[in-house]
Amino acid sequence: MKLSKFDIFSFVLILIISLFFVSELFLFNGLPAGFDSKTHITTLMQFGQALKSGDFPVVWLNNFGNYGLPVGITAHQLTNYFGAFITFFTLDPKLSYDILILISTIFTNILFYIFLRQYFKPLACFLGVLIFCFTPYRIFTVYIRGALPEYFSSIFLPLILLSLYIFILKKKFYGLILLTVFTAGLTLCHPMMLVVYSFLFLAYLVFLVLTSGIPKVKKLKIFLASLFGTFLGVLICSYYVLPLNLETKYLYYSQQIDHLVMGNFLSFANYFVNRWDYFRITEVFARGHIVQFGLLETFILIFGLTFYIYEKKIKKSKENFQLLGFVLVTSLLLIFFTTQLSEIFYKHVFFLNSLQFPWRFLSALTFLPPIVAASLYNRFPKRRILICVVIAVCLFSFPQIYGKNLTAYPISSYNFSKENLYSVTMNTIWSGRSEDYPTRKIQAEVIGGNGKIINQNLSNSSRKYTVDAKTALRLVDYTFYFPGWNVYVDNVKTNIEFQDPIYRGIITYRVPTGKHSIRVVFEDTKIRAIAKDLSILFSFIFIALFITKNYIKKYIFG
Repeated sequence: MKLSKFDIFSFVLILIISLFFVSELFLFNGLPAGFDSKTHITTLMQFGQALKSGDFPVVWLNNFGNYGLPVGITAHQLTNYFGAFITFFTLDPKLSYDILILISTIFTNILFYIFLRQYFKPLACFLGVLIFCFTPYRIFTVYIRGALPEYFSSIFLPLILLSLYIFILKKKFYGLILLTVFTAGLTLCHPMMLVVYSFLFLAYLVFLVLTSGIPKVKKLKIFLASLFGTFLGVLICSYYVLPLNLETKYLYYSQQIDHLVMGNFLSFANYFVNRWDYFRITEVFARGHIVQFGLLETFILIFGLTFYIYEKKIKKSKENFQLLGFVLVTSLLLIFFTTQLSEIFYKHVFFLNSLQFPWRFLSALTFLPPIVAASLYNRFPKRRILICVVIAVCLFSFPQIYGKNLTAYPISSYNFSKENLYSVTMNTIWSGRSEDYPTRKIQAEVIGGNGKIINQNLSNSSRKYTVDAKTALRLVDYTFYFPGWNVYVDNVKTNIEFQDPIYRGIITYRVPTGKHSIRVVFEDTKIRAIAKDLSILFSFIFIALFITKNYIKKYIFG
């Protein structure tokens, strides 16, 4: 794609509308009341604290959930590391959070424009981005949910689509390299969105292979190579993916057989309603909401489907409507998975059940009406149509770009959280609710015997004590136990007790008479150690793929 003057102008306009979309976050002091925003700001702040103490990758957050929790096992990686890095400069985690929203908005819009330009003229592409930027679900995600990782993950979908386009249609091997890198990025950003977006990018892969005009033998090679690149991207993230799936058994979350939150399927009304409540009875602090796809977006899909049927079935047109047909079919598939009709799949497919809310599929679906709009406007470039769409976006979306109950939290409030902000289901199975425990005032103390701690050196995931024991002692370290915590007395590993009803789920241990050096340290379990090794192994495979690119390219494309 060669950039024209209008492309440059479009980029400027995209920058302007992106800044307008996030302006509320920067123009007014305070954090809009959202369901998840404070959780994500607290997490990225404490990731920064862990990094400063020398932890990498970050697993344990010592000030999260009162006595510390292994948040790094389940928390989204990219946004927390990026946010922590930005906070080193801003010194304000809330500002870092806003900057991440801004980065995601600008880059997603521009990258989506670049993808659209592979098929359509500049003005049609800008129209598509305009619709996409202000779609209700994206407003809902930022200003009501505060779901930073889900919103940030949208950067990677157009990148993956572009990678497939470059690899399959342009026959450029670096497209496969990029596919691996961006799949890894999406995995680290939000594993649930990897599942949601895979319905779209894998469908696009099939579409490209079937319509590319490449001989059948090569099509199979290209298809398998693309799948390999995708799975390699996931496998490179083994250090995160394996503990996420294998060590959550120690959390209450694993005790739930069904993670699907009932009552969150969308109905017919959710696709035709244009209703935004200021508040509802159950949501006084955050803005009340109805999860909606968007009236304009629904109309675009209906009009596009009507146009496609008319052209192909009635008019018998021989024009190329393959992309439009693909987008419409994929839209129907994604809509299906937001409705009650798909419940059987959520009940029996484990990775769908983990999505919790079927309306998460709107994250992928929001990319499709803009493609339909761009396709139609590309064929009927009428100025009045453009004006009507712009007016519709202004009327339906602009009034909703605001946050409710802006609160200026002190930065210190993000340094510590007494409750588990990800809900009690993410607590360890041998502990109770974090907020039911007394607030930790000291890290450790003697709870049995005659002696004292005479020296201590504390960090996020390790402590060093010197203990003078006049008699045999029992000590408590006010840390919720999780596999990986070990206690060494004079470099000899000792037993940890964590099921005492008085110190339920908290690390306690015994020390013999005398003066002793004690280390309480959070180390890798076998699962985490193997997962890290696998990440290194698959990274080397990726490097080998890059080194042997000429041979592989010749084998695939001939």
